[in-house]
Amino acid sequence: MTGTSRFHGLRWVRIMAVFGSEGVWQMDGTEGMLDDLPVPTALRDRIDAWQSHYDAHDDMDPEAPPLDVDRFTAEGLAIARAVKAALPDWTVVFHDEAKARRGLPRAACEAEVAAPAR
Repeated sequence: MTGTSRFHGLRWVRIMAVFGSEGVWQMDGTEGMLDDLPVPTALRDRIDAWQSHYDAHDDMDPEAPPLDVDRFTAEGLAIARAVKAALPDWTVVFHDEAKARRGLPRAACEAEVAAPAR
């Protein structure tokens, strides 16, 4: 942990893919550092792979293959749920790329992830 992340004090994270990012965002809208998110390494690796998959499907690159948005969104939601399970006392927000690509406003594309049923 670098100690510079505000994740730890706020206990809040947004899971959202953005080209060239690490896929995790802080409450103030700034990009978070994946290594500062206190989840198991395997889950950080999964987030990294999900974000890398997004980067490989850049809409601005005519050579890039199209992104299967529904599949990508399903994996992102599964990741967000895993983050919530790992950090049950945190607020975890998921940004739904499928809704965003349909032109819905950001508020309609994001939702807090509920704690897993016990």
